Amino acid sequence: MCCLILLTTVSASPAEPPAERTAASQKAERSEAIARFQKACAEAGQPAATFLVGLASSMEKLLPRDTPFELKPAREINVSLARNEKESFQIAVVPVAAELKKVAVSVGDLKSATDAVFPRAQVECAVVGYVETKALPPYGTSHIGWWPDPILDFLGPVDVAAGDLQSFWIRVRASKDQVPGVYRGTLTVSAEGVAPQAFPLTLRVRSFTVPTHSPLPVAITFGPHDYPADEKQPLTGEWRSSPEYPVNAWKKHKLAWAEMLADYYINYDSLYRHGPPDFEVVKHLHERGQLVAFNLGNFDGLARGGAAASDALNGLRTAYEQAVQMGVLDHAYIYGFDECKPERFPQLEKTAQTLRREFPGALLMTTSYDDSYGLDTVVKTMDAWCPLTPKFNPDQAAKARAAGRHVWWYICCGPHHPHANMFIEYPAIEARLLMGAMTAKQRPDGFLYYQVSIWNSRRPITSGPFTDWDPRSWTTYHGDGSWTCVGPDGTPLPTIRLENFRDGLEDYAYAVILEEIIRQREAAADTLSPAQKDWLAEAKTALPAPDTLLKSMTEYSRAPAQVYAWRDRIADLIDASGLAGVNPWGPNFGARGFAAQQRRPFAP
Repeated sequence: MCCLILLTTVSASPAEPPAERTAASQKAERSEAIARFQKACAEAGQPAATFLVGLASSMEKLLPRDTPFELKPAREINVSLARNEKESFQIAVVPVAAELKKVAVSVGDLKSATDAVFPRAQVECAVVGYVETKALPPYGTSHIGWWPDPILDFLGPVDVAAGDLQSFWIRVRASKDQVPGVYRGTLTVSAEGVAPQAFPLTLRVRSFTVPTHSPLPVAITFGPHDYPADEKQPLTGEWRSSPEYPVNAWKKHKLAWAEMLADYYINYDSLYRHGPPDFEVVKHLHERGQLVAFNLGNFDGLARGGAAASDALNGLRTAYEQAVQMGVLDHAYIYGFDECKPERFPQLEKTAQTLRREFPGALLMTTSYDDSYGLDTVVKTMDAWCPLTPKFNPDQAAKARAAGRHVWWYICCGPHHPHANMFIEYPAIEARLLMGAMTAKQRPDGFLYYQVSIWNSRRPITSGPFTDWDPRSWTTYHGDGSWTCVGPDGTPLPTIRLENFRDGLEDYAYAVILEEIIRQREAAADTLSPAQKDWLAEAKTALPAPDTLLKSMTEYSRAPAQVYAWRDRIADLIDASGLAGVNPWGPNFGARGFAAQQRRPFAP
């Protein structure tokens, strides 16, 4: 974590349209903001003649230009993370008057009091890239213009124009075998022709380890395609057949994409696949310990009858048999009847019966609209129901689980505020809360998302930080269905939103580990020492997230400090337990999640 949250942007409510502002007023507001920040840096003892440095959490989006801002000067930087975890923060650089050339952020080796080393190679300093929105999206926004999103790990150093704010994404990666302890070093911000500025950097590596695979089953589509929203834009063209077109270029790096997605807790998968899974990738991820869930195929074809049904059944059978042969059936699910309405439920049940008979052991899942999760409808054979997050009812989910069902949840182009989502204009913290504190409190069995690779840009990102990447994704939305970007030659690029997705799941992993330790202590209650009993009493109050952070799915804090306070309290309790080596997931953790072990996290 970053203990000092020293950088924020000031904006209207995310749902409000931007106020009309003239170019002159924008310039004046920007100049005033820089002057305020310069004064604060000087008062803090930071050099303030040529450039200014601020510190921000990974849960903030820092607008680069044309908006007023409030910054506080960077001082000491503190980061806390578990072994095998990635945790990030941002350094923001603002020129005082003239353009800065070749701005860069670097970190040297860090050392503990016992001379253990945290290698500099495990601290990545990347340039934050910007995409330009040009219209008001359906969910509203406080700003139309440049937004931070892609993380340009191929770029740097960069020039920063006078009046701009440039962010750098600093990602700390602790290895599985990193010795726990406190490591100290220096972070340096440099630019051509000016004196560098150095800041103390302290890393605290915890005693426990987060998993290599997602701690929660997820079903997420990676299926690159475009989705032109402009009716005048032709659906065919020479540029669509170009090997450099992002929808084509990524294919040269298939395994790199699969590994990047898995690093962010997403398995290379598709909800809508009608052909077999890519078992080369399935095998690769399984061998790396990163496979959790993959789709054997979409079962909609079975409902069409005739040759379509026969083809669908044969395709699923081929995939099923290979999954059995490879020993990965625990990770397999079959998905279909996407958001179907009750009038099709008899057909859904008939299809599910066929699937259950033909493919025992594979999880059957749907996003069909049934608020009872199969308890009050004709559909009795479906294993897993997946409602939209506003339709997730924890009490009804508990009843469904008692009847042997699973209840996941999902987001897509909805919901809009006040519910959390992952649009480019929405606060970055929402993705982390959704996958972390909200998941810990509401207890869905898994998370589903329809697509992370709708790319409407004609070219990969090859320069920056202000890119020509088109932020439009599905219709007129910005970032919906598109959490990734394409870099030079088709290589994968993450986004700030993808980073917060993973960070949230790592927060959830903290909660799962603590819950398992609580279980073990409760099972040995008669043998606990007074200190262990005190620990147990305190630990029970740490889960789930407090109301100050998360009161409901529509009432939650957007203050990063609140997330860190909850997360660090859990981490402190795990460290203090002396049982940091527990592995709640076990060797067969897959699509059925904890139910496969006849247990669930956070059980009441």
